[in-house]
Amino acid sequence: EFPVDENWGAGAYVTAMLYRPMDVDLGQNPARAVGVDWLQTDTGAREIGIRMELPDIADPRSTLAVPIELDGLAPGEPARVTLAAVDVGILNLTGFKPPAPEEWYYGQRNLGVEIRDLYGRLINGLQGTRGRIRSGGGESGLTMNGAPRTEAPVALFSGIVPADNEGRAEVTFDIPAFNGTLQLMAVAWSADKVGHGSVDLVVRDPVVLTASLPRFLAPGDQSRLWLEVDNVSGPAGTWSLDVDIDGPVTATPDRINEFELDSGARHAVAVPLSADLVGNATVTLALSHENGLELAHSYDLRVRPAQPPVTRRSVQTLAADTGELTITPDLVADLVPGSSMVTLAARRGLLVDVPGLLGELDRYPYGCAEQITSRALPLVYLNDVAKDLGMAVDEDLKQRIDEAIVRVVQRQSSNGSFGLWRAGGDDLWLDAYVSDFLTRAGEAGHTVPARAFGQALDRLENQLAYNNQTSGAGDDVAYALYVLARNRRASIGDLRYFADAKLEEFTTPLARAQLGAALSLYGEGERATRAFRAAVSELQNDQSEDPGWREDYGSDLRDSAATLTLAAESRTANVALPALARVVERERIEKRYTSTQENAWMLLAANALNSDDADIVASIDGASHRGRLLRRLTDEMVRAGPLTIANEGERDFQAVVTVTGVPTVAQPAASNGLTITRSTHTLQGEPVASDVVGQNERLVVVLRITEKEARRARLLVEDYLPAGFEIDNPRLVAGGETGNLAWLGQTSAPEHVEFRDDRFAAAFERSGGEAETLTLAYVVRAVTPGRYVHPPAVVEDMYGRDYNARTALGKVEIAGPEPR
Repeated sequence: EFPVDENWGAGAYVTAMLYRPMDVDLGQNPARAVGVDWLQTDTGAREIGIRMELPDIADPRSTLAVPIELDGLAPGEPARVTLAAVDVGILNLTGFKPPAPEEWYYGQRNLGVEIRDLYGRLINGLQGTRGRIRSGGGESGLTMNGAPRTEAPVALFSGIVPADNEGRAEVTFDIPAFNGTLQLMAVAWSADKVGHGSVDLVVRDPVVLTASLPRFLAPGDQSRLWLEVDNVSGPAGTWSLDVDIDGPVTATPDRINEFELDSGARHAVAVPLSADLVGNATVTLALSHENGLELAHSYDLRVRPAQPPVTRRSVQTLAADTGELTITPDLVADLVPGSSMVTLAARRGLLVDVPGLLGELDRYPYGCAEQITSRALPLVYLNDVAKDLGMAVDEDLKQRIDEAIVRVVQRQSSNGSFGLWRAGGDDLWLDAYVSDFLTRAGEAGHTVPARAFGQALDRLENQLAYNNQTSGAGDDVAYALYVLARNRRASIGDLRYFADAKLEEFTTPLARAQLGAALSLYGEGERATRAFRAAVSELQNDQSEDPGWREDYGSDLRDSAATLTLAAESRTANVALPALARVVERERIEKRYTSTQENAWMLLAANALNSDDADIVASIDGASHRGRLLRRLTDEMVRAGPLTIANEGERDFQAVVTVTGVPTVAQPAASNGLTITRSTHTLQGEPVASDVVGQNERLVVVLRITEKEARRARLLVEDYLPAGFEIDNPRLVAGGETGNLAWLGQTSAPEHVEFRDDRFAAAFERSGGEAETLTLAYVVRAVTPGRYVHPPAVVEDMYGRDYNARTALGKVEIAGPEPR
């Protein structure tokens, strides 16, 4: 017997051990046995019971009052309660259970056991199998990302509500237009008691209207909206349905008629839809009865471009007093209405299209560690610029930077390194780049997790202790030294040594500039100037062709922009910034496509030289303007009429205009160092020759990317689905896992793969050993009948985007029952 007192808390473990004599022959039975059992104490006096009075059925678009009664409280005992109401469908996705604080505080504890004896060694280890440690789980191998939801998810929360002296409280919720089941979850607590309660509540209209829409459309698509009307408890009689659409989608009204519907009966109707322009549409369904009863429900439907956008860039000098530039609707005449954006940047210093580059980074849809960092890094300094351009409110931009910090930290492994697509990696340059972003974000006032940041800096120090070789490269060593110097953790002796004895061994201009910036942070002006001038000389005299691949994700344009940024930030170094700015402009002119690295560092360079634009004097459609001139014009603004910018100052300045949009004419197939083909097959491997497929038919899409010659590259493959199709099985068909799709043969394993509502995407890192053909496959299902544009499949090197290929635009039809 054991006396139970308050010191037991939630309970205690009882353990018993049995040892057998070693002189008794019991075969392979263990020499020792251990028994463990948990003794739970009675915690009923410290638990709060919760009762909620709810109707059997609640109406959508109404106010729900939930009376809550708390049991187990002493008279007048203060208590508080929270209440959440969440769609059960959301909770079922993850198997979410209602929060139960009494289980946390009073539940069974984990038992920590350590037994010190020799009996464990008596087991014959030769007869067992060696254990395997399971690792991973921080990120799924597949990434599912969805298009914007057609309906807003229902997740309501009351906040903290105090109970009265009798243990009662009331919470009210405004229920949206929702048909389904809500789970109401309450948590209550007092000074020494806790409890929880949950109950399901059915929410529905007397007549339930269910709409099935395609997840998205493209201009030129013809689809349908399938409506089902279920008269659960409404009146019988004549009903009429009205479909109102706000946005670039139209419905055929003559298909919508009055219909008779008895109580308990159902009625279905298909409404033809067609998409005209790019944009977002709101579909509102209004159901009314002859007695005056009205019900309404709204859905969101996105119309996305049918092919990738193109970008055009032009530069014009505006002479002092007389120079003019006019932006006319002709600039976007050959682009799909609603898809275009025109940006203007007038500069006297570095000619960089700040709003255009911010927009391009903002639109980039993928997120390896480098890309997440490159999107967020310029916003640390250009928050006010982005806000002025209407890209987001200030708080949203701050949140975007904070979210980027969280996302890159999620890619960090226990040793402090950062992986490109998932936690874990061995890329010192990437470690330094992410650490640079975290450093700058912390300096700007953002919250950076101290432990993760400390581990990142420790990682740089440890890597430099074992790897300080600069011969033939050194770009990662120089960057690590710069980041450590910015955090006052670099060795000044090491910096002086590299500057005096190893400077010429750093083969990239940026590495020399980073060494110079590190020296400048320690007040070594002479050595810093020498390192920067070595970097500038390399940039100015480099006549070699850009190799297209570098371990540090870079290019000549990235190096020149980053060198300019560091030189402008370094106060003790004496560098001719105008000459360096001309190098950046020269490299930019030679580039048709730019990478996230190049865009990020050009923005930082423009920010560092921002003061050069302070004396610009201009007029915009007659309105005076002084200082920095940046504009971001929507498609609607450009098509509304011309916009004239005139130079009214005493000095010339240059203006760069960037036009981005989707062409109205289909782009042909293209091949630049790569080729890509797309074919469709039945599940048995038979080619699908027709452009017409049946509703609910499952197909296998096969992509083949062929390298014309061996080349190192970081490839990104994108295959946009036609509207009406959905990826059926979000699983890459990899070699050895083809199952019933064995006819595919060996398929390629990518570094990263994503299955989204509107596309399939995969990333590869090519070694450059031999030219190969990469094969990818995934399964789709034809869901919504209609005639759809089939967007092209695209492949490109993410950091050398001139290395690319795409298929031609196509058409496809899903055959289904005719609308009635």
